[in-house]
Amino acid sequence: MYASSAVIERDRNVIAPCQRLSYFPLVVERAEGAILTDIDGREYIDFLSSAASLNLGSSHPVVTAAIAEQLSRFSQYTAAYSYNLPMVEYAERLTSAYPGGLRAKLVFGNSGSDANDAAVKFSRAYTGRHKVIVFINGYHGSTYGSATMTTCSIRARERMGPFLPEVYAFPFFGTDVDDERCERECLLDIERAFSTWLPAREVAAVVIEPVQGDGGLLPAHPIFMRKLHGLCRENGILFISEEVQQGFYRTGTLFGIEHYGIVPDGLILGKSLGAGLTLGAFMARAEIMDCLPAPAHTFTLAGNALACAAGAAAFDFCRSEGFQRQLAEGIGALWAEAEALRAAHPETLSFVRGLGMSMGIGVRGGADAAYKLVHRCYEKGLVLISLCGNILRIQPPLTITIAELRRGFAILAGAIAELEAGLIPDSVLQNHRGW
Repeated sequence: MYASSAVIERDRNVIAPCQRLSYFPLVVERAEGAILTDIDGREYIDFLSSAASLNLGSSHPVVTAAIAEQLSRFSQYTAAYSYNLPMVEYAERLTSAYPGGLRAKLVFGNSGSDANDAAVKFSRAYTGRHKVIVFINGYHGSTYGSATMTTCSIRARERMGPFLPEVYAFPFFGTDVDDERCERECLLDIERAFSTWLPAREVAAVVIEPVQGDGGLLPAHPIFMRKLHGLCRENGILFISEEVQQGFYRTGTLFGIEHYGIVPDGLILGKSLGAGLTLGAFMARAEIMDCLPAPAHTFTLAGNALACAAGAAAFDFCRSEGFQRQLAEGIGALWAEAEALRAAHPETLSFVRGLGMSMGIGVRGGADAAYKLVHRCYEKGLVLISLCGNILRIQPPLTITIAELRRGFAILAGAIAELEAGLIPDSVLQNHRGW
């Protein structure tokens, strides 16, 4: 028996099944850059980046050095009753980069989930309104507030209600819709609601992902974003960009909303915010952040020195000329490889979409075909997953080398060839417990 099998069996005895979206029996032992090594010594190219929480890849030397330096001083002492320099320094960096150069403040938390909760709290408190608009097929997290906002999986909600009141979901219009239809239809449902049953003057905020992540790596249509932002401005509604998965250069810019030329009222941050350590934040215009007193959104470990030191080091590295050059080259190579693969396999791959190094590839044949590819790629040494049934999630570390990227796509191409030849048995489907 492989050592990984023994660990997984032990895991089943002590870990609740709701914690695992299992696609394959991967037990990580070591990780560096874009290479994962499992407990049995097998190596894999990483096209998942720990669900986009490791944008700089695993064990990046700049980040690990910052962690070691801070750990030699202290790991954390609660920011609820004390101050620490890494927290202040990181907050200064983040607020200085707020879109549009607006004066901003932030509140740290533990994850993207509670950062979504913070967005609701502050929006309601600042506006004096109670209703919140989100979008169908969005993912926002697993706390009660963020789970209320999540609409991409029934399993994230069933048997757990009642949820947060006054949260309403409307259709999302992505780049898979043509310009004419988007111009004509994208706000119809919201405008109809505003005129019949949902008073605009009671809506505190609109929360939207610039790219729907777990909802299928679908970028918002630029026309939709422009019109939605205008609607918010007309009605005094806060426009909040949910950047948990797509922030920190995942789409090629620091924040995904920058692709749309929109200055949001708030940003929801998580995942790579802590450069691999647990950290979340809600950042918004200063007057919004000043509207609530402590302890309205306070956590014992929020803004801990270790995570802030790691995040600040990653932030500085990502602003460097060398990283920006590598990022541009990586994005170019990623899209060239993906488009060539789709052109070579039009009977299997239906589309390539996304922004920067956040990509979804559509698989003809539905969820079973997509999972067969995921499983065979794992067997061949490539880690990726599927979303929304038939969409492959392609999010490698932003620091992946061109050679590693090409090796990963070569593995994917080999898996597609085996799928087309009928060489991947249906028996592998029994292992699928993912989205």
